Amino acid sequence: MDQYGIVTETRGDIAAVNLQRHVICGQCGRCGILSGSSKRNILIEAHNPIQAEEGQRVVIESDDRQVLFLAFMLYIVPLAGLVAGIFIWPYIAGTLGLEGSQDLQAVGAGVALMVLVFYLIRKWDRRVKDDPKFKPVITGLLLDKPECEENLPGDQTGYQEEK
Repeated sequence: MDQYGIVTETRGDIAAVNLQRHVICGQCGRCGILSGSSKRNILIEAHNPIQAEEGQRVVIESDDRQVLFLAFMLYIVPLAGLVAGIFIWPYIAGTLGLEGSQDLQAVGAGVALMVLVFYLIRKWDRRVKDDPKFKPVITGLLLDKPECEENLPGDQTGYQEEK
């Protein structure tokens, strides 16, 4: 997945990059509503093998498999914990000899298991935070497009990839 941003700071082989929202996002404002802020950009850390400097516009690539894995870990695994807690509680209540309606307690057990899963994901995140396979990589520079370039035929976007 390619994203675009501006390098705001460099520290050795790592750069802080201010990611710009995709063109698709436009000005709908949903990102700000969902995150509880009016921020339009995101600040991330990325590997900087091409030694991009502050103020340069860059292309950042993330491994699609890693992005899907992280989304799975953050969304599906906690949901699975919630559902598992709800369905497992009646069996636990039966072995403990609890009788009566267990619906509310099952929901409570599901929420408790989901919170435990979030806690474990947080611990895992701290451990793999600096793992290179989970960090995006700066792969190229975006060159400013001259005004006359708009009329050029073909795919001349001003993208320069560094190898």
